[in-house]
Amino acid sequence: MRKLAAAVLLCVVTLALVAGPGIARLETAEMTTAAVIQDAYSKGTISRDEMILQTAYALYAPWKVREDLAGVQMDKCGTPMDDMIRLALPDLPDVVAEEIRGLRARPTTMTYVETTHFRIHYDTSGVHKIYGWPSTTYRDAMMVEVELIWDEEVTNLGFRAPPPDGSDPDGGGGNDLYDIYVQNLTGLYGYCAGSYYYNDGPGGYPPNAATSYVVIENDWVGFSHPPIECMQITVAHEFGHSCQAAHNINADTWYKECTSMWLEDHLYDDVNDYLGYLPQFLSSLYRSIDYHNGSLRWYGSCVWNFFLSENFGSGIIVDNWWQLESSSQPLDAMDVVLGTYGTSMEDEYKEFAIWCWFTGSRDDGNHFEEGGTWYTASVMRGHSSYPIAIGGPTPTWEPDRYGCNYITFNYPGSGHSRLLVSYDGPSLLSVANAAYLNYRTSGGVFGEYGEIPLSPWGNGELAFDGWNTMQYVGLVVINNDPVMCNMNYTYNAEESDTGVDDEFFAFGLKAASPNPFAETTSIAYSVPTGGGLVDIVIYDVNGREVCSLIRERMNGGAGIAVWDGFDNAGERVASGVYFARLDIDGLTASGKLIMLK
Repeated sequence: MRKLAAAVLLCVVTLALVAGPGIARLETAEMTTAAVIQDAYSKGTISRDEMILQTAYALYAPWKVREDLAGVQMDKCGTPMDDMIRLALPDLPDVVAEEIRGLRARPTTMTYVETTHFRIHYDTSGVHKIYGWPSTTYRDAMMVEVELIWDEEVTNLGFRAPPPDGSDPDGGGGNDLYDIYVQNLTGLYGYCAGSYYYNDGPGGYPPNAATSYVVIENDWVGFSHPPIECMQITVAHEFGHSCQAAHNINADTWYKECTSMWLEDHLYDDVNDYLGYLPQFLSSLYRSIDYHNGSLRWYGSCVWNFFLSENFGSGIIVDNWWQLESSSQPLDAMDVVLGTYGTSMEDEYKEFAIWCWFTGSRDDGNHFEEGGTWYTASVMRGHSSYPIAIGGPTPTWEPDRYGCNYITFNYPGSGHSRLLVSYDGPSLLSVANAAYLNYRTSGGVFGEYGEIPLSPWGNGELAFDGWNTMQYVGLVVINNDPVMCNMNYTYNAEESDTGVDDEFFAFGLKAASPNPFAETTSIAYSVPTGGGLVDIVIYDVNGREVCSLIRERMNGGAGIAVWDGFDNAGERVASGVYFARLDIDGLTASGKLIMLK
């Protein structure tokens, strides 16, 4: 006998709705009912049992919610609430649990219609009457759309099909077709309800696979899109949750929402309902991509899946869910998947932070496909006078793991042609972090300038030439570490000039090639105009000197240093990670080397 999907530890998935440090608490007038209930619980005004019960009312019987706990903002999806309720059931007092189980029971309807894969349950009169009845136009359109959605999500993309539920203890929906119920919901598009674990059924499903059914709004009164568009994106979204439950119903909630929002736009690119949820994500990029604070932020996190799919193809989103069969933590699963693509979460989050700069009014046409229609990612601070002695993150804006800050340096009309930007972050030996410069010219052209080369100790600088032709230069500070939160750092910027008649060379260290390497690798570097004492040294991950490659005074220009993998004693070094550090009269930069045998 299969056990109820609720029979799992409550700690696996929770609604982390409490506002974290540094986030202004949302006012009740701006909150969904679920967020108001969680806020009351966090303040201690209601018990945990009452919080679960009121959340169940909000989802299944909204007329029962206490008046003082009712929010006014419409929510998107009730699946996170159902997840929390389902997982809490075994821990609740019997009388509360029994009431909630009654509320969670499958809806009863007057009639149904079947397609190849679905049974659609609906009413033809009363409060739950399907939109447009007695006309069947909407219902018939829904019959077509659900099959198109199955074909794309299951057949083409390759998500698991939901397990059949006809043998569930409650009888499922009457047979093994996937059930969609059309009901009058309050303040929700729909939800996917997990039913029973399917770990002993046919089909080769993983241990955390579960049966489920979907409930969607019946008449779409008060929604921002026409009824058929609302139905299309809601079925795409909620059926996506049913496929996710076939992989691992206990996967972290934020990635369920991230994926289902992405699926909406993947299937119905012209509806763009996701746009309304982007501001809460793009205005708080200093928080981790999986952070949730009681707002609608996790819906806006679909930006991450847009980034992945536009860089690696749609298949990577599905690959993440197959990997999540072995882990409930999406960031860990994604790191494994990205490894099969020859990269990592650390590397891709760096690129993601740069892409998010080019959103809204800063879109340059070279990053997100629809980025020009998005909310413009928020800038932490802007500067207009120089030099900046010591800058740093605004309190509470210190970037969390997989978080970033944006700073702008506005050109003040000084006539200077160069801006020297310095950055000093945590040691790269302990915290993965990076810094980049982007720009907007006085003519309105946006672009990437380059990465600030950092030493193993996390400090470096980069000269931005052509400063007097800019409107502003943007500094992107990135915490791409998987663990470290509240990352501190400093930066400064000062104006100067380059020679007018002389050939100009900027200080710089290029990526080694080949890298990784087995025999030798070449390290290109640039000595700034005027020359200087060039010192290139190889260090190990503990900061110990391994090999001194160059130490001599040079004129300005480009050069190449070659390392053959031997140390100062003439011994072949072990395989592993090393760092090449360039120092020219106090200007420093470093790059990672990987030695293989």
